[in-house]
Amino acid sequence: MADPEARQRQIAVLYQDFTVRCRMRRLGRQSLSLEDFRRRLAVARAGASEEVAASQAWQQALDASTSLPEDLQGLFLYIARSAIERLPCPGDAELAGVYGSHSPSRARRLIAYIEERGLIVCHVDFRGQRTLALPTIGIETAPGQGSVRTAGMPRGARV
Repeated sequence: MADPEARQRQIAVLYQDFTVRCRMRRLGRQSLSLEDFRRRLAVARAGASEEVAASQAWQQALDASTSLPEDLQGLFLYIARSAIERLPCPGDAELAGVYGSHSPSRARRLIAYIEERGLIVCHVDFRGQRTLALPTIGIETAPGQGSVRTAGMPRGARV
């Protein structure tokens, strides 16, 4: 994950690179399966510190993330980490980058999908600052300069 281009690469490409590097370091055939690699990659993309990873809220977030498709687990865990650390709500461009996209509109659609699944609740205050709450865990991000558009709101509508 130290490689800035890693977020934009497909999981299969990252996995192949990982297995080649393991063989180069003579780590043997005991490397991770693709499924285990995907799960660890989702956690790595979330960027959780050791302190966060040891928290009860993080364990609950990991459990909750399993109900999402694999490609959304890293995004959900990133939001969870932001909420656990009480960081400002990530913006659409930042969330798109975590997902591996350059499209803020895709990030909004993904947030709406996760919200439909009941794992997050999006609030936009009167200043246009977004907060993402994780009701099953009982945490939320600090208000941030997220999208002022919410799912289902017509373009140009004011909050």
